Amino acid sequence: MQVLSGDFLKSYKKDIINIHHGLLPSFKGSNPSKQAFDAGVKLIGATTHFVSEELDSGPIIEQLVERVSHRDNLRTFIQKSEDVEKRCLAKAIKSYCELRIFPYEANKTVVFRS
Repeated sequence: MQVLSGDFLKSYKKDIINIHHGLLPSFKGSNPSKQAFDAGVKLIGATTHFVSEELDSGPIIEQLVERVSHRDNLRTFIQKSEDVEKRCLAKAIKSYCELRIFPYEANKTVVFRS
């Protein structure tokens, strides 16, 4: 994981999409699956968002969830999270390539469904 500097983002001048294997704005940073497991959540997921200067804080593009239970352990949390992460990223990239994502206000997006 690496936070991109504001100078880099300004000079790059293109959108950068990040995949986070947790439901933002909860569980930011590293090890979101462990954070979710330790918190005893019943839904885990993944978030795709545009990169901003602040860690895991850019406008959200897509979020997908998966139900978990007391039968799950940290390994199954991570496995389920990785599975949903792949679907979430694919869905976000498809929306982006089809020009269906529009930023508005300071930190939000509108995503038109196909």
